[in-house]
Amino acid sequence: MGTVVDFRSGRSVIGAMGDDGLTHVELTWVEKKIEYWIRFGSVAQEKILDRHRRVVSFRPRTVFAFVRWAANDFGTIISRVDIVRVVAEGEAHQTLPFVRPGGDILLRSDGWPKVERVL
Repeated sequence: MGTVVDFRSGRSVIGAMGDDGLTHVELTWVEKKIEYWIRFGSVAQEKILDRHRRVVSFRPRTVFAFVRWAANDFGTIISRVDIVRVVAEGEAHQTLPFVRPGGDILLRSDGWPKVERVL
């Protein structure tokens, strides 16, 4: 679920964006099912994939908040916010779903009451 594949080329969309030194975050929005969004941070570029998905990119040393919320028929299954600092190429980093190559996670909060307090 974390990698989008362009079936014409067989490559992942984020991987197909190239080695441009940017950190790419894949956002998905399916109302009341999957809602991933950026709360703050200066976006360097944006690529719209379709009506539900887009990829936003950040330059090194940018700090952004990545909010993930998903639900099924029985209620919320994930509520999470990560405050991430974009690392420069070759710098040590932590991996994070939907963020390529990853970043320096400054804060992580799980559960909607905690996420609300952070926001």
